[in-house]
Amino acid sequence: MHSSNGRVDHQKKVLHIFGILNRGGAENRTLEFMNRNKETGVVYDMLVLSGARGVLDSEFEEVIGGQIHYIKLDGSFFFKFMGLLRARKYDVVHSHVLMVSSLFLMIAWFMGVPIRIAHLRSTGSGSVPFSRRLRDFFLKRIMLIFATHIIAVSESVAQAIWGRNWTRRNKLRVIYNGFVLNPNPAVAYNRIIKIGHIGRFHESKNHVFLAEVLQAICDSNDNVVCSMTGRLDNSIYPSVVQKLKKYIDTGKIIVQGDNANVYDMMRNLDIMITTSRWEGLPGIIIEAVSSGVPVMASGIEPNKEVARKVKGVRIVEGWDKAEWTARLTDMIAEVSSGDKRRTIDEIQESFLASPFYYDNTDQQLLSVYQVKPVELLVTQ
Repeated sequence: MHSSNGRVDHQKKVLHIFGILNRGGAENRTLEFMNRNKETGVVYDMLVLSGARGVLDSEFEEVIGGQIHYIKLDGSFFFKFMGLLRARKYDVVHSHVLMVSSLFLMIAWFMGVPIRIAHLRSTGSGSVPFSRRLRDFFLKRIMLIFATHIIAVSESVAQAIWGRNWTRRNKLRVIYNGFVLNPNPAVAYNRIIKIGHIGRFHESKNHVFLAEVLQAICDSNDNVVCSMTGRLDNSIYPSVVQKLKKYIDTGKIIVQGDNANVYDMMRNLDIMITTSRWEGLPGIIIEAVSSGVPVMASGIEPNKEVARKVKGVRIVEGWDKAEWTARLTDMIAEVSSGDKRRTIDEIQESFLASPFYYDNTDQQLLSVYQVKPVELLVTQ
């Protein structure tokens, strides 16, 4: 039933489960999806397993229509969780915490929630102890029984978790994260070429190796300025700053914390570099491409999957510093002598035709919720 202005009179209730609402791929993409689809009449609650506030809490509070529930994953958690499900009577439970989602979806089934989604967003680090593999084996069995939908953010994630025959799993499908086009008015390169990395300081992002590459680039190029931007930690960040102190002092390399507006930053870059050792779907690469910024990326499978589907992404296999430095030097020379406006237009055109453009992905996720897209609601 719909009102005259296109909004839904009966509002569907969805519970999202996260560890904490900090700035990360899963959290950012979920927030953007909610913002784009506010008129569908879905009410969202958030369940935060850390029990702590994150940097995105206030932004979620503005758009969800529901509440954020801080229920720490401790001895009393499951009783509180069942109480929440009983009180709120959700239509959908959508969990984003990898294999542990299985337990929450099993309880959601027991409490009568009709749509139960496990959203898998990472391939994992690759070095998993036997006890963890054994645990995950049983959690996967539980997931297959109690999830109504299993969503992987990339084919790489689906294969890493479910094996080469993942397409045979009836409940499993790939839905890429959706991204918007980032208008980039730049028409020419400046004399100084700006190279940037955006990502939290975490072992998966490989900042120590990145620092060595940027060091070598700064030593061999006078016309570059490099930057690292992301949530700071207490171990990797201090060691990186110590390694790069000379370059930071002279302004050749800028190391800074979280920035709320990634798209503004992207428009100021000439080259994006990412040295991730593992990912689920490399959102930062897609954000760069949506901005028309060429990318140099590590040869992990999710990066290669994106590179196959859009222009502007160059893959470097392995971790040879000299190879990375040489490839990046070549890229700087190309950028310096190239037509920036044409580069931006070509890369953005390929993005609009890719499966990462939000117009397609949003409709897929809404269909899992059994909610119609806004344009269909308005015409009825």
